[in-house]
Amino acid sequence: MTKKCAVAALLASVLMFSGVTSAQGASSGGSATIYGVIDVGMEYFNNAGRRGGSLLRLQSGGASTSRIGFKGVEDLGGGMQSFFQLEGGFLADSGDGSDPHSFFNRQANVGLAGSYGKVLIGRSESTTGDFSINDPLSNHYSWSGASTHMRGDRKDGILGRISNVVKYEGKFGAYRLGGSYGLGESAGSHASNARYSAGVQYLGGSVTGVLTFDRQNSKLAFPGYDQASNIQVSGSYAQALAKFFAGYRRYARHALTASKDVRSDFVWIGASYLMWPATTVSGAVYHVDLRNDPKGNNGTPTMYAVRLSYAMSARTTFYATGAYAAASNSQPVGVSNAVNSYSESGAQAGINIGATHRF
Repeated sequence: MTKKCAVAALLASVLMFSGVTSAQGASSGGSATIYGVIDVGMEYFNNAGRRGGSLLRLQSGGASTSRIGFKGVEDLGGGMQSFFQLEGGFLADSGDGSDPHSFFNRQANVGLAGSYGKVLIGRSESTTGDFSINDPLSNHYSWSGASTHMRGDRKDGILGRISNVVKYEGKFGAYRLGGSYGLGESAGSHASNARYSAGVQYLGGSVTGVLTFDRQNSKLAFPGYDQASNIQVSGSYAQALAKFFAGYRRYARHALTASKDVRSDFVWIGASYLMWPATTVSGAVYHVDLRNDPKGNNGTPTMYAVRLSYAMSARTTFYATGAYAAASNSQPVGVSNAVNSYSESGAQAGINIGATHRF
């Protein structure tokens, strides 16, 4: 059986299971759900690629990553539940998987939940990825996940999804606590290739705050370095029609030798405003100070981004996003997260008009 046939058979099995479980959920205490997001838009860049020409294309994930998932829960009694989640990202413009090597590249886990919180094992977001929400734009035309879209290996981002992870999350009053540990699975050294993160979040009535830390051990991902770490703090303040956001993150790659750590200091501020009952305008400024890069990819890139969103319904939203990014010393920089669209001249502008549908 080919890989595609195996995936198709797996999906068919899950769909059949979902239908049976949903129909019997009332009597068995369990349920399964199919969910997803389809997001695609028309995008235009100037100064794209090494020749510096304009680029017009369809782009998947302009406001939210396109994905499909399956999740289920079963009541075990005594306030305990078991759950599972399978989720894969895909490119809505082509139908391809976002990761050609992994079908359920976003979520593939099983766990238990109760009054103490929940514990899961498998593949999932790191705690940093779960708790980092204080950005009015996020996803495309945002640097809060990757810090900067400079070409090469200067994507000084947070620790995102982790395979082989054991993760805990609990909520206690207004506080949410979490921790995750991804096993390196390296013979002779438990620390090699291990990844871990921890965070605390405050969820007040109008004020939220997040503090996270993460570390990744890997000599292969960062040649010449054996660790990369982030410490991040961010928050938001909400009023009747407006919400304000701010954050700071310090990223560092720790060298194997005595050379200086490769480092970036990243700050962002933003806001969203409900102009009319279904129309929201959001904007943000992202600024990074890149230091000590042995390849010379230092600089101070900055991006300005704004998005206008119109909710046609609870599930369907249309949006228009525009951004401008510039880097000092004519370093390559981009408003998008696609490497082949970076500007080589140190400045780029882009606009993306699209729609998001959730099911």
